[in-house]
Amino acid sequence: MTPLRDYHIHTNFSCDSDAEMAAACEAAIGRGLSEIAFTDHLDFGPDDAHGYFRPVEYLAEIERCRAIYGDRLTIRAGVEVGEPHLFPRQTAAVLALGDFDFVLGSAHYADGMQAAWKAPFFEQPLRQAYEAYFRQVVRLAAEGDFDVLGHLDLVKRDARKFGKAYDGPGPYAEMIRTALRSLVVRGKGIEINTSPLCRGQAEPCPSLEILRWYRELGGEILTFGSDAHRPEDVGADFDVALEMARAVGFTHLARFERRRVSWWKI
Repeated sequence: MTPLRDYHIHTNFSCDSDAEMAAACEAAIGRGLSEIAFTDHLDFGPDDAHGYFRPVEYLAEIERCRAIYGDRLTIRAGVEVGEPHLFPRQTAAVLALGDFDFVLGSAHYADGMQAAWKAPFFEQPLRQAYEAYFRQVVRLAAEGDFDVLGHLDLVKRDARKFGKAYDGPGPYAEMIRTALRSLVVRGKGIEINTSPLCRGQAEPCPSLEILRWYRELGGEILTFGSDAHRPEDVGADFDVALEMARAVGFTHLARFERRRVSWWKI
């Protein structure tokens, strides 16, 4: 089997994880992964990183792990920036502090900065809520400084967490396609995020339909991400991601070094 790469992993440099980097590395090696990217949260508002994301210490810990595991695992220095299009100056200042390999750009807040993973977001009319979320995704895709857009239809995952219906992607196809076109024009990618599967849901983010739209529009840059917040979830369900990627015609996936893309065959 082709050794796979996990480009979305969180550790205790994120406010919502207590995983040690070393434990994530060992889990990746145990799963037979060849490469990982740590992508801890960098958020600016309305919630900031709560002091968890300390860039200098973060990069130093990555170097320490490279020294220990580098003969068995390629380790990339990444970051997941929330709404980078809304905080371009702050994002640039952090990225200038070191040699980052990879930047995920994610929308965790909908238009109007509503927290799209919390219960109150899903208490409003759902069509209104989802439209607000995808409006933010459209802006992110068009304006943000990132390499790959994270969990494009995140609201699907969290709607189901709260027992709410999700009627996408069809009603939001125009907005989603607009975002995908921006990504293609700008040379940005998307990920297959397998975290919904770890939560007992039926499909990753995004859906197969959205992945097919991206490919049909000329999209080429695709990564796999577990969005692991626990070591045991690193690389989880990548067999599903691999099947999806191949089903819509991908023969190669992207990898990054100092934010330059290269390709590996699947």
